Amino acid sequence: MRVAVLDLGSTSFRLVVADWDPDVGLVPRVQRRKYLNLGMVVGREGRIPEPHASVAVKAVTKLRRRAELSGTDRIVAVATSALRDAGNGEKVARRLAAAAGVPVHILSGDEEAALTFRAVQAGLPLPDGPVLGVDLGGGSLELAVGTGSGPEWTSSLELGASRLVGRFIRHDPVTRSERARIEAHIEAILDTLPGDSFWPAACVAAGGTVKSLARLMIASGAAAGPLHGLHLATIDVEALGELLLVEGQRRRRRIPGMDRHRVDVLGAGTLVLARLLRRLDLDEVRVSEWGLREGVILEAAEQAQGVAPEAPLKAPDKGTPAPLKAPDKAEPAARLPVLREPAVAF
Repeated sequence: MRVAVLDLGSTSFRLVVADWDPDVGLVPRVQRRKYLNLGMVVGREGRIPEPHASVAVKAVTKLRRRAELSGTDRIVAVATSALRDAGNGEKVARRLAAAAGVPVHILSGDEEAALTFRAVQAGLPLPDGPVLGVDLGGGSLELAVGTGSGPEWTSSLELGASRLVGRFIRHDPVTRSERARIEAHIEAILDTLPGDSFWPAACVAAGGTVKSLARLMIASGAAAGPLHGLHLATIDVEALGELLLVEGQRRRRRIPGMDRHRVDVLGAGTLVLARLLRRLDLDEVRVSEWGLREGVILEAAEQAQGVAPEAPLKAPDKGTPAPLKAPDKAEPAARLPVLREPAVAF
């Protein structure tokens, strides 16, 4: 089965087309992206103004056409924090649905966390026992704690990188007062989380902010290895976040590995991740290239075919997809979990 996902996110709108077979696994075929930074717009305006809505509609129209050219069997469209929180989000979602040719499901924060957790479980060999899944995007921060049977607890926090920049930052580089306000806001929201004894010792993170941060660390030599499954030390996350906040845009652009589309928001996102890891007393975080889109594909394919996937996912790759590297013998092989109930019905 070939499934296309339109992920209408807070930083970008993305299309992923993938083939799924219960005997083979999940193999990505087409990936396209359009950066819109709606999370920053919503952070500043509280809504999506008409010019931005029109650009979003055009982007979805183009992505839909590309999905149809791929010969997809099914298109699923989901929206996250920007549309979820915008004052006119439902109205804009109806326009985007008309452009997509399918309904746009505005995911709740809990649904987003559960779908991402499923993909993280499927894409990486994880240790026994509870695991914390983190999805740090442009509009929000999703957290999920669970085991191989699925998430047992989820939460969504208004700590997305673009949202924070849109709400708190007006200068480049960030002024002391702006930094003080954004740090106070982050800490106030993190104060709402459960106490220390609640959190597992293992943490895996997905989302554009985390992957962009990982690429910077690889380019700088602070981390080595493929991005998928990479371990990032908390102390290195903190150091890089400090650099991104004190340097001006021109110098940030010159940092090896920098994504030019995230040059203005990555500092705020890194600050969120660093404060979260330190708050939960975690020395490191593991990076997953699989995230929300892969979770949506798995859920939609399973619901359409009525078959629970059992084969391990294949690692994302821009060229010919290759199987995941074999896990250590001490770790169980990654398998697609069979959820007792779907995270969301498509």
